[in-house]
Amino acid sequence: TADVDGADIALLALEFRKSVMADDKDRMREIVRQAEELAKTNPENEIIYRIQIEGYMNDGQIEKAINVTDQAIAADPEESVFYRAKMAILAQIGDEVALEALTRDMIDRFPDDEQARSTLLRIYTRKGDNAGAEALLRAEIEKSDTPRVDHIRLISFLQQAVSREAALAEIETALGVYEDSDVFVALKAGLIFDDGGQSEAIALLEGVVDGAEDSDETDRYKVALAKMLATTGNAVGARQLIEAVLAHDPNQIDALKMSADWLIEDDKADEAINALRRALDQSPEDAEAMTLMARAHERNGEQRLAQDLLALAMEASGNAPGESLRFARLMMSQERFASAEDALIKSLRRTPGDLAILGALGQVYLETEDWGRANQVADTMRRNSDVRAKQAADQLQLQILSRKEGQDSGVAFLEELIAGEDDNMAAKIALIRARLGQDRADEALTLAAELVAEMPDDLSAQFVLGNTQFAAGKFDDAETTLKAVAAASENAGATLQYVRVLGAQGKQEDALAAVDAGLAKTPGHPDLLWAKASFLERNNDIDGAIAIYEQLYAGNSNSQVIANNLASLLATYRQDEESLERAFTVGKRLRGTDIPPFQDTFGWILFRRGDTEEALDYLQPAAERMSNDPIVQYHYGRALEELGRASEAAAQYQRVIELAGDDDPRGQISDAKTRIAALSE
Repeated sequence: TADVDGADIALLALEFRKSVMADDKDRMREIVRQAEELAKTNPENEIIYRIQIEGYMNDGQIEKAINVTDQAIAADPEESVFYRAKMAILAQIGDEVALEALTRDMIDRFPDDEQARSTLLRIYTRKGDNAGAEALLRAEIEKSDTPRVDHIRLISFLQQAVSREAALAEIETALGVYEDSDVFVALKAGLIFDDGGQSEAIALLEGVVDGAEDSDETDRYKVALAKMLATTGNAVGARQLIEAVLAHDPNQIDALKMSADWLIEDDKADEAINALRRALDQSPEDAEAMTLMARAHERNGEQRLAQDLLALAMEASGNAPGESLRFARLMMSQERFASAEDALIKSLRRTPGDLAILGALGQVYLETEDWGRANQVADTMRRNSDVRAKQAADQLQLQILSRKEGQDSGVAFLEELIAGEDDNMAAKIALIRARLGQDRADEALTLAAELVAEMPDDLSAQFVLGNTQFAAGKFDDAETTLKAVAAASENAGATLQYVRVLGAQGKQEDALAAVDAGLAKTPGHPDLLWAKASFLERNNDIDGAIAIYEQLYAGNSNSQVIANNLASLLATYRQDEESLERAFTVGKRLRGTDIPPFQDTFGWILFRRGDTEEALDYLQPAAERMSNDPIVQYHYGRALEELGRASEAAAQYQRVIELAGDDDPRGQISDAKTRIAALSE
């Protein structure tokens, strides 16, 4: 690129932006050098300041970047843009003392600057100075033109940083101060609801909503009430309220988001996208709306769009933990670990010590075998006083040792943990698993028996023993132990493990009876329903299996596995157009998948719909990777035959017959035989 004419500062800025986008460090440094020269003759030019600051930051020259921001601030002390730039630099390098001093100065100079106030509040919170934060918020109320708004901010802070009791006490104070107190009644209802007083909270909010005139504020209360009703299972009441809100204001953002969520659950992704576009037109930085839109595009099989929206949602949220985790997990599933690490580290800067973020970051370092950084994550967890943090640190340390130095080192670490803490049940269970993994089943059984002896009345200890017996191949003992645990426990996991033991012994009727007994105790339990659907499918009761998967799908339509199984049964065993369209609606999220069972399902749906060439893109890799499944091979054969590749199709059908054997009663097998004969003629 040719050098930029010194007088053309705007073009210099454009060239600088190009170098940043291309990550061309050498070109960036050259443009910064030119900016330094231009600064001599244009000492107060904002663009030149910006080029130098960003260039120095990209090059790791933090002190130079700070010096330039100070020059820019001195040149125009009443312009906030370079104060913000300096805030960002100080936050990045973690200089809390300087950052606090700067934000105090900004609050004095720019009383309406919400970012400065929020930053100072976060500084107080991070260093545990709740009193300072509370004093700041109370001072804002005193001098505010909108004291109700600032009082709400104080209540929110007390709820998050101090206690719900403190927040409730402040709400009672506010109720005595303001004539229009509905907003504080609504806040009180929310706190009571979160504390478990659901009926009382709903009654309070209904008192606010009933008879109230339509207004923006009433709409907000109705949305809050709808969320409560939805949480307590009153979906009909919740939907009625949201419909009423949207009838009054078709663009009410929170109502649009709730409506979109339901539309996604109902597989009306396009309608949801339209609703969310309206929401984002009004609030372009709404992270929740972006996340919902990502889900809608995922339902439509538009994975790239979903990914881009999750990235935007993370950015819009300011790297909040929830949005960052969603994006990082997606990146990890694609083995894009550098992108996942970057997202998680940015989120940690906002919420240091967040266990979920630290746990995900630890997994990134495990997958990339960066043992040093993985150990740093474990050390950070241990500095947290929460017992869960210590357990997470121990678990991460175990995985580091097992992967880095072999299983024996991991086992030694577990033995140290157990020796140090008598009641470390999690470590004892992990040690039992490790012994099983080392083919030292007798030692594992001894450890499990010792655990039961230490806690003879603890069903979880007996459950561990039953699982250990099962893993060690002691099926009779495992059946006896797990049968007793399942009978005495309301835990569906115990029933499921008992069912697995029975299945391993070929006792299919007893296993199905155990599933039914478990469902009698915990009706509608998804894992037990899933197990029953599997039995019904195996027994060729396809309609019964479909009915259960429809029930499971209604309860959790976000599950890709449930969606795949339902779509697969509909497309494979039903021939009517309505079922095929239902299969496509449920299964279109599988577009672009590289998971073989999902590829087979979506490919077969496409074939049934007449899109044979696109179907082959899914059915061929599925057949290659599921080479021993006769139904998958049959689906591939059908696509080959439809495309006129007769000899390949005949060979595929022959493979189907060989894999299935003589006794397979499924219609696809007999059809393969018929098609071979027809092709040979």
